Amino acid sequence: MSVKDYNKQVEKRQRIRETTLIVGVDVGNAFNAVGYMNKEGNVLGSCAKLYNNREGFEQFVKMTEVLKRKYKLKDVLIGMEPTGHYWRKLAYFAREQGYEVRFIRTTAVKHHREIDESSSAKNDHRDALTIANITREGKYIDTVIEDGAMRQLRTLSKTRERLLRYSVSAKNALHAALDDYFPELHEVFKSMGTRSLWAILEGSPFPCDVLSKKVSFFQELIAKSSRKKAGSAKKARALCQAARRSIGIKRVGDADRFRVKICLEEVKRTVLMLRDIDRQMKKVLKEIPSAPYLLSIPGVGPLSAAVFLGELGDPANFHNARQIVKYAGYDPQESDSGSWVSRKFISKKGRWLLRKYLFFMSMRVIVLSKYFQNYYQRKLETKNRVGQQPKRKEILCAVAIKLIKVIFALLRDKRTFEDEVCVIAAHK
Repeated sequence: MSVKDYNKQVEKRQRIRETTLIVGVDVGNAFNAVGYMNKEGNVLGSCAKLYNNREGFEQFVKMTEVLKRKYKLKDVLIGMEPTGHYWRKLAYFAREQGYEVRFIRTTAVKHHREIDESSSAKNDHRDALTIANITREGKYIDTVIEDGAMRQLRTLSKTRERLLRYSVSAKNALHAALDDYFPELHEVFKSMGTRSLWAILEGSPFPCDVLSKKVSFFQELIAKSSRKKAGSAKKARALCQAARRSIGIKRVGDADRFRVKICLEEVKRTVLMLRDIDRQMKKVLKEIPSAPYLLSIPGVGPLSAAVFLGELGDPANFHNARQIVKYAGYDPQESDSGSWVSRKFISKKGRWLLRKYLFFMSMRVIVLSKYFQNYYQRKLETKNRVGQQPKRKEILCAVAIKLIKVIFALLRDKRTFEDEVCVIAAHK
């Protein structure tokens, strides 16, 4: 641990006063285990089982208030593992009661348990007391529980990412079905998400169906579904030619038609839902005052800005750009020992979705922004000058860190990005 991190931990520990009731919660699906401690580490009362329902939550408040009165304590600090999605109900409920909620890393609980008891044996009540003890020592994460438009954006971003995986899976399933029955169709339509392909598969999914109709029929169908008359005749002729020379399975039955139908419906459903969720994200983004500052950067679009702000939360919670770099998992790590000096790599311990979209944004800004183009070229030249082989991903990670610093400055100063001004300032 660095001196800076150690001082932060001391500062967190000093926040806990003699009048603080420390609560450790081992979160579960059906119920949670709860343990209580004071600042000195004395266990207060007995560990309890808290069910995830209204009665259980009310019993939790009642027990907490009884212990506060009994031991003359004033405030409550709750530490919990953010396990899956189970923690949300209790965390938001506790915050409504005026309790302070902080999170504990899952890896910290395991290591702390082995240090305290020299044993890897575990149960829910033991883990609850371990979490309370970690919280008492100030080894918790200062993560703010977001609400309002930021939480809506985060929810939409997670839902979109999950839906995107479903969409890719559905397109792969449709691609596999067409490989069996009509493999030449991939040469005519490159994407599984085009409306003209959907229209053809709805009525003529197999080569025999295509050959039973005239070229003019498909020309009109393609022009109508894609809303583009140009090129429809050429594509219709290519489709009929592909059907004549197809090597797909000839004998098709009802089961084969049902397979293609189900795959097509799933592709259409996921693609259309993605468009709906994109519109909803853009709508929520307009409610956030800081969004225009982010959108002023060339290469940062509404979806990237929505995911960034949703994953980041309120920018006011971060005091400097280094905190955002660490939050995104772009902070450099090293593994040195004795005379061995390892190469640095990013930690990847932050929010993975934020890190992913920052990487995508970096790939776009080095193309559309002169300031980031120059920064990217300088990094390449530096690598070549020291005799190292430049790695594109490594340099893009450096661009992502630079982008975080620029975004933080824009959000802090409440100003838009001016590409030419930044280029001139960089050359001075």
